[in-house]
Amino acid sequence: MAAEQRYLEPHDRGRAWSWSTGRADGGSADEPFELPDDRDVGVYVISVAAELAGLHPQTLRAYEREGLLTPSRTEGGTRRYSQRDVERLQFIRRLTQDEGLNLAGVRVVLDLGEKLERARGRIEELEEMVRVLAERIEDTPRGDRFEIVKSTPSKMEVHPWRRRTGQRPAQERARPVPPPERRSAEV
Repeated sequence: MAAEQRYLEPHDRGRAWSWSTGRADGGSADEPFELPDDRDVGVYVISVAAELAGLHPQTLRAYEREGLLTPSRTEGGTRRYSQRDVERLQFIRRLTQDEGLNLAGVRVVLDLGEKLERARGRIEELEEMVRVLAERIEDTPRGDRFEIVKSTPSKMEVHPWRRRTGQRPAQERARPVPPPERRSAEV
């Protein structure tokens, strides 16, 4: 007797899938399988990804040869496309078919988009650093902070060609302010 064939079918709970046995009664949903929420996990084979993107599978292979897309691969070498890959394919299709760009133009647009995303990521990192440093400053006791000292006015003249001339006076540097208990003893 042949073993029952099993395949995945959509389950009632949204993104959940369950194994079905292929029987006439529809089988049981005793083994639920949750699809990952990560958009970078390769879950689509080339035919499904091509259909979702509105392209031919050979077009996806050509885009991979051109370096516009790099799908993940299984141990057997089968391409697996993620949701992010499908969105990228849809974007490439829109640029080529609707906007009339060639693949060189698409590559430039994609490279600029990646640079923009890296810059946005760096801005977020820097904003987080500023926030952390501001919190540290607020947490530092007032006695341990530095006093801001105004420098003496400069006796320098500015040349008409905007070059500086003359001698620079020695500038006073900021110095730490002693804690209140030591200030009274020094004065």
